[in-house]
Amino acid sequence: FDAVPADHFAKGGAGATMLGRAVMAACAAASPSDFSFIYDAKSQGIKSKIETIVKKVYGGAGAKYSAEAEARIAQYERDPALRALPICMSKTQYSLSDDAKALGAPTGFEVTVKDLYVSAGAGFLVASLGAISFIPGLPIKPAYYKIDLDLSSGTPRVVGLS
Repeated sequence: FDAVPADHFAKGGAGATMLGRAVMAACAAASPSDFSFIYDAKSQGIKSKIETIVKKVYGGAGAKYSAEAEARIAQYERDPALRALPICMSKTQYSLSDDAKALGAPTGFEVTVKDLYVSAGAGFLVASLGAISFIPGLPIKPAYYKIDLDLSSGTPRVVGLS
């Protein structure tokens, strides 16, 4: 496949034109029969799926698990519906490992699975690696619905901010 410049940060959409054409050419050249999953979500266990991702995608040697992760994995393995879910790895964006200081694409490392949780709406299990801070999800009804102007007095007053 072609390697092309992508200057979309500097030039907006015009800077991504060559990248778009290269992606379209790659898609046109690909055959659907060439596609295969790296693991069978329904038949493989949770640890096996995690190990496969670490080894085949990230170039690592394997995974170790915190006591909390071990307990959750045992719990989820007992539920056939949860056991069959695919895995999403939550880790640092700076490295293929779970170590933000190991920049780029190190090899032979071992990741630490700190925790595991179900993302039921998305339909996967999330393996939390390393020091990850999670932000809360958005509420069903955004807070701005509670903010209003009280025009009953002479001077308008914003209400619902606290």
